[in-house]
Order: sequence, then structure tokens, then C-alpha cells
Amino acid sequence: MNRINGFLILFSFLLLSSACGDSQNASDLKVKSKKEYRELMINSHKAYLDKERLLLDEYEDSIGLNFEKTGSGLRYSIYSSKGSQDSIQKGDIAVVNYTLTLISGDTAYQSLPGQPQEFIVALDDVEAGLHEGIVKMAIGDKAILIIPAHLAHGVSGDQGVIPPQSPVVYDVELIGKK
Repeated sequence: MNRINGFLILFSFLLLSSACGDSQNASDLKVKSKKEYRELMINSHKAYLDKERLLLDEYEDSIGLNFEKTGSGLRYSIYSSKGSQDSIQKGDIAVVNYTLTLISGDTAYQSLPGQPQEFIVALDDVEAGLHEGIVKMAIGDKAILIIPAHLAHGVSGDQGVIPPQSPVVYDVELIGKK
């Protein structure tokens, strides 16, 4: 199940369960057809995405760097480059130092000094936004990746460290590839 469908199911459950406690709200939520239900879900998801987009715009403005935006919603800024032409591609093993924070600035995860992390680009189980951002970099680059929730941990979050539907920020250095 993709993350958007998961979000819609979770949102539907929360919406309907909150309505059960209040009969007036329950009568307001009566949906006459699948089409109306679908439209309700699509409109609520669009509202969520608009709210997240504004949050990410404000965060981006607060950093003071120029960001590129991709069609998926990833925002990235390469703020330090050693001028390497050696890029990374799908299937390469990326070797990185990183700090992963929430938009609030709270650190969720980070690599330990002298212990870079490795992952197979486009294949390992890391955030889709990290896979997408790392291929924009060359060996030696440092970048900030602002990753919307649907490219991060989505509806489920991550084991209590990253809340559900939370955008995340990577400060990442691509130190090598294997």
C-alpha cells in the first residue's frame, strides 16, 4: 500500500472515530456516495499538503540558503562543494556523514564521528527523499535536504523518534562511494 493510501485510510479512521463521540458531527459526515467520500479525502489531503508546503517554505526561508525543488517535493541546497565531478548513481553504495533533524530542530539521528553510514542508492531502506537527494550530489559535497513527510517516514513515523506525517531535514556530506 502506498503512503498516500495509508494516509487516507488513517485520516478516514480518525475522522470517523472522532465523529462517533458527537452525534451532530456524525450527521454532518454522512457521505452519500463513494465519489463524495473520495472528494472529501482528496480535499482533506490537499489541505494537509498545503499546510505542509507553507511550513517547509517558512523553514527554507529561515535557513538563508538557495534551494532547488524537485517535482516530488524534495528541496535541496548544496552548500559546500569540493568541485568533484565524481557523482553517485543507483546501485552505488553511498558513504555519508549526516544529521537528521525534525523541522523543530530536534535531532532524531546522526552518524557518529569517524563512523560514516553506508546505504545502497535507490535500493536500501532509507527515506525516498534521501535517495533522491544523494544523486544530486558529487563526492565531497555537503547539502541540506528538506524532505516532506511523504518522502520521509509518512503516516507511520519512525519508532517514536519521528512522529507521523513529519517532514525531516538532512544535513548530509557525501564522503565517498563503493
